[in-house]
Amino acid sequence: MTLPRDAGRRVLIIVRRLNMGGIQKASLSLASGLLAGGHEVHLLVLKGTPELTVPDGVHLHCVDFERASRRTPAGLARHLASRVLLKPLLPGSGFVWTGRTVSRGFRRHLAELEATHGAFDLIVIRGQGAFELLWDVRDPRCWQVVEGPVSGPGKSPLAGWLYRKLYAGKRVISVSEGIGAVLDATLARHGVAPAQRRTLTNPVPLGRIRELAQAPLPDAPPTPYLIHVGRLSSVKNQALLLRAFAAADLPLSLVIIGDGDRRQSLTRLCETLGIAERVHFLGQQTNPYPWVARAQAFVLSSRMEGLGLVLIEALALGTQCVATDVPGGIREVLTGEQARLIAEPSVEGLAEKLREAWTHPVTVDPAWAERFDEPRVAEAFLGLLGDARLENPADDGPTHAPA
Repeated sequence: MTLPRDAGRRVLIIVRRLNMGGIQKASLSLASGLLAGGHEVHLLVLKGTPELTVPDGVHLHCVDFERASRRTPAGLARHLASRVLLKPLLPGSGFVWTGRTVSRGFRRHLAELEATHGAFDLIVIRGQGAFELLWDVRDPRCWQVVEGPVSGPGKSPLAGWLYRKLYAGKRVISVSEGIGAVLDATLARHGVAPAQRRTLTNPVPLGRIRELAQAPLPDAPPTPYLIHVGRLSSVKNQALLLRAFAAADLPLSLVIIGDGDRRQSLTRLCETLGIAERVHFLGQQTNPYPWVARAQAFVLSSRMEGLGLVLIEALALGTQCVATDVPGGIREVLTGEQARLIAEPSVEGLAEKLREAWTHPVTVDPAWAERFDEPRVAEAFLGLLGDARLENPADDGPTHAPA
């Protein structure tokens, strides 16, 4: 369903925190795309102080419902009982007791917001951290966005019960078909069925990224370079990247932008591999795009990816991408000729594709990124309003629809 441009809608986007990360960036991009379409956008942050700048025109609300509940004697007693008794007795269930309290506070706050601003047409809860806190909210306007391979109780004997709390009867969006397939399989193993499951990609502000990429490059390496942007963590698997870079033995430097708890161990690995002088750790950068735009290739070595926003950003800047073939949305982003630089997730597999990117580079068509642009994805989210099942929460038949 395509809404008339003057049919302004009221949308509430909910995140657990608003710090530097893919979920947060995608949430702000969705807000920007909706604003550009003439819609009223509210953003609710459930924890902490926002670290990112919210677009002008977005109504920002920061409410820590969990902390607020502990200010009353009854709330503090419930909190202590859940931590001291229930959580140890029922491993993995901590979010159940916290989420029940938070959900109650959210419902009260939602009523207050709607009394002031009017009813919301759509409520989007982004990331598992947020819908763990709001698992007891059952509103037919709510859609939960799964950003990566579902984490949860795994092989716990309580797994089925816990997954039911999070997903049973809920309306769920996966950011890629790959992530949707993983979610479907996980829930099916535990006999859990969401009311619906749709696939809608994350939005990317392509115009803004191209504008930011024009900024001067303050610390360019002395030779052509590869680039990686991401949190320094086990899931991003920079150790594999460093080993493959050493094995590829190319006349290139490697620039790594990002910070995290693996910084020291990765620095030591560079010394062990004898590549310390060719690897440049630049830490977190507010604007990484000048480096991305001028790189020989963007390299992603993750163990899993929800969609791969950084790949879309690189393509938008005309930079070819090398990425490991892992669960998630990699093959949905790197299509056509770009698919030949998808690597087996091993040292030699990634090293081989690094050599290929150097000797037989892909000529990137920036239009490959256009399907992820903010306005297109925002319109797709508003298409949820045209789903007749939204008006009938009792209809629990699962629906899978592509973006």
